[in-house]
Amino acid sequence: MKQRWALFVWMISFLALCGAAQAQQAGAIPEEVLAYPSMVVYNAKLVTMDDHSFGLNTPVGTIAQAMAVRDGKILAVGSNDAILRLAGPRTDRVDAKGRMVMPGIIDTHTHIHNGALSNWVAEHPEAEAENASSYSVSGRTDDEVVKAITATVQEHVRSQKPGRWAFISVGGGRDQVNGVLFLAQKKFTISMLNPLSAQHPVILFAHPSYVVNDAFVKGLEGLYGKVSKDAAGLDEWGRIKSTAAQYRREILTDLYFRSRVPLLADITEEGLMLNAAAGITTYVSHIMGERFMDAFNVLMRENRMPVRFAYTHWFGFAAGYADSEIFYKKMGDFRGHGNEYFWQAGVGLGAIDSGPPRFCSTMEAPRETKELEWCQNGPGTREYNTTKTLIANYQRVQVGHAFADKGVDYFLDAVEEAMKENPAITLDYIKNLRLTSDHCGFYPRISQIPRLAKFGMIISCGANVLTRSAPWIGPGRFAPEYMKQIAPIKSAIQGGVMVTFESEAGIRVEGSRSYFGHAIPFLTRKNAPGQEIAPDEAIDRNTLLKMMTNWAARYIMKEDVLGSLEKGKWADFVVLSKDYFAGPPAALYEVYPVMTVVAGNVRVLREEFAREMGKSPVGPQIVWTAEAENASGPE
Repeated sequence: MKQRWALFVWMISFLALCGAAQAQQAGAIPEEVLAYPSMVVYNAKLVTMDDHSFGLNTPVGTIAQAMAVRDGKILAVGSNDAILRLAGPRTDRVDAKGRMVMPGIIDTHTHIHNGALSNWVAEHPEAEAENASSYSVSGRTDDEVVKAITATVQEHVRSQKPGRWAFISVGGGRDQVNGVLFLAQKKFTISMLNPLSAQHPVILFAHPSYVVNDAFVKGLEGLYGKVSKDAAGLDEWGRIKSTAAQYRREILTDLYFRSRVPLLADITEEGLMLNAAAGITTYVSHIMGERFMDAFNVLMRENRMPVRFAYTHWFGFAAGYADSEIFYKKMGDFRGHGNEYFWQAGVGLGAIDSGPPRFCSTMEAPRETKELEWCQNGPGTREYNTTKTLIANYQRVQVGHAFADKGVDYFLDAVEEAMKENPAITLDYIKNLRLTSDHCGFYPRISQIPRLAKFGMIISCGANVLTRSAPWIGPGRFAPEYMKQIAPIKSAIQGGVMVTFESEAGIRVEGSRSYFGHAIPFLTRKNAPGQEIAPDEAIDRNTLLKMMTNWAARYIMKEDVLGSLEKGKWADFVVLSKDYFAGPPAALYEVYPVMTVVAGNVRVLREEFAREMGKSPVGPQIVWTAEAENASGPE
């Protein structure tokens, strides 16, 4: 018996030693050959963007030939020979044939899902018609416009049941500016609307000017519970003093899609795919409309997110909700919640002003122009107080819409008050939060840049503001000297403020400009009409590409996994039709992805590249154009 037991112990010891030897041998095998890559890209001009330095015209980093991908991440980057040696019998080999390959674009402010819904509604007017009626009015004189609005509201009340919404566009097209001024200058007010429509919610709009009636506020209460006029942004004339585009976005979404969330998820998925075709693999936006959160959760749970979405939580500010300060104080720090495709990037403050002329600036102008301005987040407002509470309670804040400089001053004033309120909130802590704002319509002013740099702010800028802001410089408006305050991104970078690129509206329809086409004005400083706007603020292509990639990854606090093509990072990249660095700026109209890959999965493969590879096309096949588009944006 003792001999058998001794033999048993010897065998166990022998097997353990063998196991240890095998483990040591396995440990000696390089991880690169433990499993074949799922994909290799070779014969490429692989622009890795692995130089993470900050400044103007800094290098883009390593230019490699090839890359291997496994388990949704980058396995290796190197020469053709080194990478192709890793390929196995089932590895997908992508011969780029000399094309440029770069990290996927990170768009730091764009309303892709709202754009997708707008497109769908245009094709399905019955969706809006279920709960609302849309009208358009205009006139050659103010008196004619007043009569047209009056007649339209009266007809709506006569023909529609109480509670039915009326969306009335004032002006539009070439009359857009006149419509904006008509409503902003109080030529039709709540005191004129209320007697006409006591039981029908009415909103008059010529973006960014909006006027509503009391029934509109009651309608919001029916949708969202207790709201207040003040929180809804109404002044005594019924003008909504906020980015009122939110209401049209929210109301339709939350009325029609209340019982149709799966349909909204399908619409959203299609819109995300359209933007994947443009090269956007990650984007940032606030979510307007409660049902959109449900739709995104459907996509996330069913693994249907085509691209990544770093969303800002905005529901505590939405639709007249008065208790935003308490709402977010109770929620605490919840940034980062979600998964690799859908996560919370911070609290979205929402609009601290609107578009021209309804912004908040320090610029001087004639009284009648300055009277059109307003400041959503001045001291004592819910936006100001909530910003202070958010920062004091360890939350990251991202300004959802800032067009001019004074609102950004107020934002930083609130941050400084939070630092006094909670001694744990130090300057280093604030810098690590990477507070953000967007648009750069008339900011930063040069004297403001050191303060932004001190707090470590990152600003997101879209080239469309060169078109959108310029008409407000001139006689009777703002002095020519303020032209230099339109998106001064070169000065901002020189002053230590990191800047990223945004498209704002994303890609919505066939015939769009390529994503790089949208960015050309930052290289030329020429807007859509051909005006040269602050030419000294032009930047170089290296800087612009960093704004779209590794600096943008810092904006969303994901630089450890996104923004460059380096071993261990998520395999999000695009293969371009032409070299981004070749030719004059206008050549960028012809630069677009022929292949978009997210986490190693092909989302879009254009037909011409698919033929070369002997494969079938994948995803939207957009026809790109160099034609100028409406640069006013949705906000």
